[in-house]
Amino acid sequence: MNLYNWIQKVFFETYEEWHMKDPNYDRNGFHIIGIDNSLKAMHDGYTTYAEISPSHAVKGCTSMKAVVGKSKELVNLYLKIEDKKYLISDLSYSDAVKIMRAFVKKEVLPDEKTYTEVIGNDDAIVKSAFEELTKLLLADPQTAKRFLKKHKHESMEDMDHAWEELFFALERKGKLIELDWKARKDSFIPAVRKLSAGLNLNPNEKILNDEEDIPRWGKILNAQWTEYVLSAMDIGSDSYAMMVLSKEDFEKARELAKVILHRIAVIEEM
Repeated sequence: MNLYNWIQKVFFETYEEWHMKDPNYDRNGFHIIGIDNSLKAMHDGYTTYAEISPSHAVKGCTSMKAVVGKSKELVNLYLKIEDKKYLISDLSYSDAVKIMRAFVKKEVLPDEKTYTEVIGNDDAIVKSAFEELTKLLLADPQTAKRFLKKHKHESMEDMDHAWEELFFALERKGKLIELDWKARKDSFIPAVRKLSAGLNLNPNEKILNDEEDIPRWGKILNAQWTEYVLSAMDIGSDSYAMMVLSKEDFEKARELAKVILHRIAVIEEM
């Protein structure tokens, strides 16, 4: 460790040689409070995972990854130790933060008795979920087939790129429209009308306050619609990648996105 990195670690609790990755952050160097903030974002429903990795193996461990559990109040913590994958399931968020902080600050691992080896490979589950999601959102078997053939989606490591390519494919197909977070009502209403063409939804712009924003306008529309949802694909930016889905398709899409550690939500939760 060079002098600069040592000073950052000892005096400022910034770990320049460690790597943090979540849907909004992917680079070396983070303040220790970044762990707390990342897991808070998970708990609040804005992200699905947070991963930290040292520059060298710590007691054989090369990464620690927190993933939202089946209950939003719980976390599953995955450890990669000497090329094997281990799991501590159903942790509270506070316990997960303590373990991850100790991993970084003290370079220690939790007691071996608390984690179990993950047997088998999740890649098949991830691949299947992405394929099902692609077919659902593109709603065109031939387009989906061509897309899946073109873009690698074999494992979790492929998902960030595959997710980005799916966004572009949906945009080209007219299934998704991206609006800047500052977009005004005269941009929002035409976009919603285009996305909902043929669905007889007819968004009433008169009930939307000009001074409000996309999440609040979307919340009003979603409260009125009974069979459809104005939703969005989280693309890790401050824009809104909007889609109109049936309620049934929205629920399916939301759950499939969770499997690949990405996020689709109602527009007011973005």
